[in-house]
Amino acid sequence: MQNEIINEGAAALSINRLSSLTSTQRHQNPNYVTIQAAESSTEFLNEVVEEKKPKTKEELLAERALKRADKKLAIREKAEGFKRAGDVLCSSKNYKAAYPQYLEAIQLLGNVPDYYISLAAVYRKLTWYEEAAHAATRALTVDPHNLEARYVRGVSRLEQRLLKPAKTDFEIVLEHDSSHLLARTALGEVNQFVNQEGADTAEEVQMIDFGFPHWDYEALEVASVSDSSDCQHVGNGVPCRFYNHEGCSRGSECAYSHAPDEKSVRDDLGKNVCIYHLLDSCKFGRSKCVYSHNKDALPKRGWWNSPEKTAKVKAVLDVAETNARVARQHEALKWKAQVKEMRTWPKPPKSAGVNGKAMSPKKVSKDDPTQEVGATNGGLDEKPKEATIVEAEDETKAKPSPKTSEGAAPKKKTTRRYFGKKST
Repeated sequence: MQNEIINEGAAALSINRLSSLTSTQRHQNPNYVTIQAAESSTEFLNEVVEEKKPKTKEELLAERALKRADKKLAIREKAEGFKRAGDVLCSSKNYKAAYPQYLEAIQLLGNVPDYYISLAAVYRKLTWYEEAAHAATRALTVDPHNLEARYVRGVSRLEQRLLKPAKTDFEIVLEHDSSHLLARTALGEVNQFVNQEGADTAEEVQMIDFGFPHWDYEALEVASVSDSSDCQHVGNGVPCRFYNHEGCSRGSECAYSHAPDEKSVRDDLGKNVCIYHLLDSCKFGRSKCVYSHNKDALPKRGWWNSPEKTAKVKAVLDVAETNARVARQHEALKWKAQVKEMRTWPKPPKSAGVNGKAMSPKKVSKDDPTQEVGATNGGLDEKPKEATIVEAEDETKAKPSPKTSEGAAPKKKTTRRYFGKKST
């Protein structure tokens, strides 16, 4: 089938070339047609071979990086659209309609401090000062050197009468920018309030770090956006071995998971690398492990390239595995104790229908209408009235047999059975 496709392609290419030849070229060289056909077939075969040739790692990384850059650009444009819509609504003082636009922008692109600062400003207009301080703190985790975010947080704290936290923010702003007039004015107001109300020297307040995140902290790295839907393809939760090794041909129709989990790290090619392999403790090995064991496509900035961070990750995993093991043992002991307790319970009576058939109730004698029926069925049935039984007996006596005359007892029909052959 594959050879037929190649031959058809070569023939089509030859026909296209021959149709462009003039009659003079054909008469001058009778073998020209054969030569052109052979060259066309060779060229087509070379193209097929080039298409089948596997791509190198550098080519795959460059192709994936290009796709990721295109997707990032599209996401940024969409997030900027929500940001502009929020700015327009905020300029028209429609603050309740403005803050959802900023939230949408943050949902798409969570590493832009300006989005959080604009959100905090809208929260301040709505007098939601606690939410405003929280949004400013999120901006500082992304960029600890952002003085505007720190100033907005200080103002939000001042509106809540959190004098010591607000003073800490204003002092940090003025320490790195002495020309910030708004921060200087706000710091004067805070000092005035402190002098009037008195400084709070409680031990709990002294232990709280109001300057977090500090100026010298590293910026929080936000996870990059995947360039395909494989990162969200969870499936049944079981990792797909083919996807992490040779590649899964089912794609989105695969029943297994293509997404990263707590036991793997996503590399630049989209494969999920075994975290235990990075710690040199995978007990399955390359051939049996469902995750990839290839470190070549991992990002250069990662804990796996630092011995100190690797030791910390290993210690955390050891603690987590120990806690999980203790929890499983506790559940097993709890189940054994429950089973042991169940075995000490008394066996249910046979009339209850457990471990056998239920006992059928005793029949009530018609000659003794005073007998209690409820006594034969655990006392659940009510005692029937005597008149009802007597009437039923009278009805049965009054009804004659349809095959006999009145007053005559019915005759029993007897049949004679023979065993063996009749004697002649």
